[in-house]
Amino acid sequence: MNKKSKKIVNPKIIELEKQVAELTSGWQRTQADFLNFKKQTATEKEKLTSEANAYLLFDILPVLDNFQLAAKHVPETIRDNNWTKGVLQIEKQLELILNNSGLTKIESQGQPFNAELHEAIEEVESDQKSGTVVEEVLTGYMLNDFLIRPAKVKVAK
Repeated sequence: MNKKSKKIVNPKIIELEKQVAELTSGWQRTQADFLNFKKQTATEKEKLTSEANAYLLFDILPVLDNFQLAAKHVPETIRDNNWTKGVLQIEKQLELILNNSGLTKIESQGQPFNAELHEAIEEVESDQKSGTVVEEVLTGYMLNDFLIRPAKVKVAK
């Protein structure tokens, strides 16, 4: 005689298995949401840090500008003076700190005018091709890929 064995199904077990599956699914969604939250928080923190650095560097740039301006106008009679050398060394040290923070100069002299990087303050007669930057009046800077300050330039007519 061939007897088919009947599996006894307890409705309580089926209900409990459903609950386990629902709870497992909910736990997995919560875990994924938490990982997404961690990534989003880290991204926002990085963005805020970059913005704070950009504002700080923007505020420091006039100090660097003044050092550079002073260095251009050091009289020859005191160029070899230890005090003058010390001040020029402070300028270089400040530049190094800013460069190590991701700040880079925008190269302008002799480059084609780029409205995204340059601010034209004057058009001048020149033997250079029209639209070429002939003089940089104020250095522009980038922080990584973010424009901190455009270069103020004079452009050939």
